[in-house]
Amino acid sequence: MLVLKYDAVEAGAPDQYGDAIDRLVTVDGSTLQEFPKARVGFIPPEAALSNALDAWLAKRGPRAEPVVVMVHGYQFDPRDISSASTDPDSPITSIYGLPGKVDHHLSWLPLVGECDQNGGTLAENAIAFCYKSQSGILDYANAGWVSDYQHAVFDQSPLAARALAAILVSIASKAPTVRILAHSMGTRTTSQAIGLAQAQLAPTLDRVVLLDGAEFCVDAAANFANCPFDVFSICNRTDEVLALGGDQMCDPIRANGTAEARTIGYDGLGGNERWLDLQLDNPRLIHWFTDRQAPDGIPYRIDAEAEEKSHPVAGLDHWACFTNDGNRALVRALLLKDAMTVAAMTARGVPGGTNAPLYGKFNGLRIPPTPRTLAARKQRLSPAGLTGGGG
Repeated sequence: MLVLKYDAVEAGAPDQYGDAIDRLVTVDGSTLQEFPKARVGFIPPEAALSNALDAWLAKRGPRAEPVVVMVHGYQFDPRDISSASTDPDSPITSIYGLPGKVDHHLSWLPLVGECDQNGGTLAENAIAFCYKSQSGILDYANAGWVSDYQHAVFDQSPLAARALAAILVSIASKAPTVRILAHSMGTRTTSQAIGLAQAQLAPTLDRVVLLDGAEFCVDAAANFANCPFDVFSICNRTDEVLALGGDQMCDPIRANGTAEARTIGYDGLGGNERWLDLQLDNPRLIHWFTDRQAPDGIPYRIDAEAEEKSHPVAGLDHWACFTNDGNRALVRALLLKDAMTVAAMTARGVPGGTNAPLYGKFNGLRIPPTPRTLAARKQRLSPAGLTGGGG
């Protein structure tokens, strides 16, 4: 596994960034590329990043499995990204951890073909992308926000997406097959990266798997419009995290109850022939998978509710998408089996979509701009602004 970390400096709101520079680094801290914090838009991959990917691919050898880029979600601070890390906030000690060192239900490595569920049969199939997605009160207050969630959604994730976009463009130009696995806020980071880089991506990127996505539906509709690859989005209408975080936590920047505040993991998307929403709590979909209707002819026992308690707050059902054994088997198949395409599932009558009221109505809707100055953010989030319901 190749571990890459987006090392961001805290510099307040965008109008305060000045000459601050974020960096993409390796496990040992070597800089692969600099990302000036104030620079917006796609930043092409540079030689050091390209060379690091070449070296890893040479080490990997001619493997048949796809390269899978993994993108974690909210509340990680990967200050220590070494395999010996004991930092509880590091993704390496959680979803990017080797089974045996972490509960195998939490680890993504068996899902991407990096190892088996016991941590054996090691391969070099995964790129683990790490970035800071939480912050202390001083950091998010200095950026003009009232919570670290807002800072992660509107600043940290989109900034990290620039580095992810550079990685995707570079690796897709080199590896025979590239796929992406992302969860929760990682789906926003992925979506923003796709929006930046889609015109530069090689067709070797052929599939994206999004789990309980916290990306806003209107953003995803724009970023994945006319995408030439398949997108599977695992949704869950019983997900209590998205029921709260996708709406109330971002008000009034994304006003409560509006289409602009809805998230893909809770409401689904629709309106894109290469995008398939799979709602885990849909009885028809549960039966379809159990009845061996998937293109590979194998039954999958999907479930929206956490069956085991490997995650500390499993009962919120935001992690069941990859902790439950049946869901894990499906995610692994979506990532690794070539037969599991959107077209093949559609041809076999998959009951995709969600039962959300706004399902399929997000194309062409305006993406609300995020205030870029400290003063504008404070004004929008002032008590008077909050009382005004989104002003």
